[in-house]
Amino acid sequence: MRLPLSNRAFATTRVNSRLLMADPAPIVVMMVMPLLLIAFLMPAARAQLHETGYASASGADQVVPGMAVLFAFLSTSMICTLFFREHAWGTWDRLRVSAASSLDLVVGKVAPLYACLLVQMAVVFGIGVVAFGYQPNGSWLALGVIVAVFVATLVLFGVMLVAVFATLDQAQVTGTLGGLVMAGLGGALAPASTLPGWAQQVAHVDPAYWALQVLHDVTLGHAGFAQVAPDLGILVGFAVAFAAVAMARFRPSDAKTGTT
Repeated sequence: MRLPLSNRAFATTRVNSRLLMADPAPIVVMMVMPLLLIAFLMPAARAQLHETGYASASGADQVVPGMAVLFAFLSTSMICTLFFREHAWGTWDRLRVSAASSLDLVVGKVAPLYACLLVQMAVVFGIGVVAFGYQPNGSWLALGVIVAVFVATLVLFGVMLVAVFATLDQAQVTGTLGGLVMAGLGGALAPASTLPGWAQQVAHVDPAYWALQVLHDVTLGHAGFAQVAPDLGILVGFAVAFAAVAMARFRPSDAKTGTT
């Protein structure tokens, strides 16, 4: 007798949560590294913001959201690892013949990572407040919604990489380099308005740009949820596009190479 979808997915989530916590080092690194970089990058960010008209900006206004977004993108490699190592261990076929459906397996894989990415970004923003003086002028509730939607977009981006690529190397290299490029074009390292004109145009097809745009509006502006909803809707559109590609390309029977 098959368990209800929620129970089967929950059981799979528990197993993958234990696997994830068995080696927490990558998660810890992705929390510590952005905090170290924030301290080094704040003076330059302060000067850039002053030049663009934000005379009272501390630099944390730019760097804290920027580093949170950058390292969240880099963390998508963990999604690829969770899927591909099942093939490396020879356990993927065993999972497929269990009571869990393909949807259960995918949900069980990504749910723990969604929670970890939320915690990762919460830690960066939280320590940004305590240690670096980060303080949004707008709504904290809007900021929380933005983070939740952005993390969901990243998780779906990771699942798309798993669906599209046949090897762990291909998925991780594309995810890492793609994440660096998207975060850079989106304004994670410098305000988008200071980038070359061509980069500002290309950035409009970049989910990181829209995530940082709404974070910018909440942080340096006084925006609430109603003000950022249109741009947030564009970010949701990216999430839907990633999900559509993943659904079209994901085949549980596909052979994957899970070693590097």
